[in-house]
Amino acid sequence: MQFTKHARRMGVALVMAVTLSVATACGSSGDDEGSEVSAADLDAVRAFMEPFYEQPTEIPNKTPIDKPIPTGKNIVFIGCGTSTCNLEADIIEQATDALGWGFSNIANDGTPEKVKAAWAQILRTKPDGVIYSATDRAVFDQELRQAAEAGIQVVACCTTDEPDDALKYVIVGSEQNFEPGQLMAGYLIDQSDGKGDAVWVDVSAFKILQPLREGFEQTYEKYCPDCKVDVIDIPVTALGKDVPDRIVGYLRANPNVKNVGLSIDGALGAGLPAALKAAGLNDIRVIGDGPDENTLQYIDSGQQSATVTFPYYEAMFAQVDALARLFAGVPLEDTSVIPNWVVTKETLPTASEIFPVVEDVKEQYFKLWGVN
Repeated sequence: MQFTKHARRMGVALVMAVTLSVATACGSSGDDEGSEVSAADLDAVRAFMEPFYEQPTEIPNKTPIDKPIPTGKNIVFIGCGTSTCNLEADIIEQATDALGWGFSNIANDGTPEKVKAAWAQILRTKPDGVIYSATDRAVFDQELRQAAEAGIQVVACCTTDEPDDALKYVIVGSEQNFEPGQLMAGYLIDQSDGKGDAVWVDVSAFKILQPLREGFEQTYEKYCPDCKVDVIDIPVTALGKDVPDRIVGYLRANPNVKNVGLSIDGALGAGLPAALKAAGLNDIRVIGDGPDENTLQYIDSGQQSATVTFPYYEAMFAQVDALARLFAGVPLEDTSVIPNWVVTKETLPTASEIFPVVEDVKEQYFKLWGVN
């Protein structure tokens, strides 16, 4: 099956199994650079990657809201406890401010206990709308249903949860989160000429990352079938602590591995360049998904190879757009297109702050909403 730019949003079911235990290792002869892929496979992966090296221009939504959007609504955000979710809160507030809505962020560490406590607070305060990110609905399903019964509109990002009567809208769900994994693998194969094994650094506690891993593994299987792809699973409790040491320890023990994919760029990549340098690992190629400001500085200084720019602005504005449509009494759009972009030092717009994937995302949404 050919991978296409629109595979995720079309919901293509890719079910090719990748069995790590029988994967043939690149460089099994002991050559650190491993076996090269065929010229045809390199041409194919580079053709697949070419569109994603260019900055996208389309936001997830297209249809203007043709009824008045009520002002004065109160919106609450429940994040996932990582630095990337804190970035999301800041962007959501920019969108809610434009609509004249109040906004608050319930900080938590992403553990089930804290997430459940956040939902208990929702039921006490009864805001008009709730946005949550990257947390498992199974933890708070009862509270979510109670919120819906109370008339609270709920939308979400970055979750395997499916929309229903209680959860009205989801963006960057399972199907939409497959493509970034493809792009990370495609970039590593492209830039390494198919040399060197790869490792995927996972946080399996976040179920939404599973499609990323599948996209990564299946793309390696397709274009670099002789390459071994291994997995390191990082527990949530290790985030912000010893993640770089875990990755460096693995790379020292596996010298054929030259390519690293980070499932959560900002959370897993913090401190990694310094740790690699201190260990003398100067030939490691790293790409992640979902950069934070540290990631951008690493790329700008040449300490990290690339990142897939998670559409923070586009996904957060799309959730506010969904709430606006619900409050205005207009239908939600059937399809949300997720823009993906592989950014390197040469194409990085700025290293000082998180930037939109679509340059004029705010202006496009304000036009849909009829605000300045």
